[in-house]
Amino acid sequence: MCYVIGVKVPKKQTIKVGDAPIELDPIDIPVQSGFSYNQWPVIYKEENAIRPGLMHWELIPNWTRNQKELLESRKKYTTLNIKSEGIFTNKVAQAVVHTNRCLVLASHFFEWQEVEKQKYPHCIQIENTPLFYIAGVWNTWTDYSSGETKNSFGIITTEANSLISKIHNVKKRMPTILDDERANTWINEHLTEKQIQEIASYQYPAEKMKAHTVAKNFQQADNPTEQVNYTIFTPQTLF
Repeated sequence: MCYVIGVKVPKKQTIKVGDAPIELDPIDIPVQSGFSYNQWPVIYKEENAIRPGLMHWELIPNWTRNQKELLESRKKYTTLNIKSEGIFTNKVAQAVVHTNRCLVLASHFFEWQEVEKQKYPHCIQIENTPLFYIAGVWNTWTDYSSGETKNSFGIITTEANSLISKIHNVKKRMPTILDDERANTWINEHLTEKQIQEIASYQYPAEKMKAHTVAKNFQQADNPTEQVNYTIFTPQTLF
């Protein structure tokens, strides 16, 4: 799946999604777990304008009427990730996937490889690409107890490619990472269900990705992405 990611934009810069220039402020979040239920930077389209913003990471079900009901819903299921195969049957995502698609900004993500009943975390990046897009869907949720509204999102995941299937070797999932052309289409175009499904299921090419092992406690480390080698691995067993 994709529950731990990081992003770094070292200085203010302009990126483009299609023909739309997007102004990004500096961002430095080396690691964040989705289960912290914090905000995360995304790019989304609203009122025909593409804009960056922070959204709550967890596609909040619209039938939860307040924070108490939201906390109860988390005991039953998670909407941090949405499987591409079930995007039209997922009760939360199906209501917004036709109209509210977004791009989740990331510089790297983390997955665990299981070897001899031990789990070893890996940091995964895109070659020569310090910032990339993950497909997502979003909504606006209202807490009827407080009157507060917030935008929330979930990350789309797909079947792992040949590299990630060796790392995330139990569930064999990966985030749906989009190249520039697919990112532009995902957020800008009016798409058929077939087109949505094709993009949501896209596997980023393994040969354009790289990975290395990190500390088992990387989420508490000063430098979560720092490479840490384990004697159990050889080049053959790692990938």
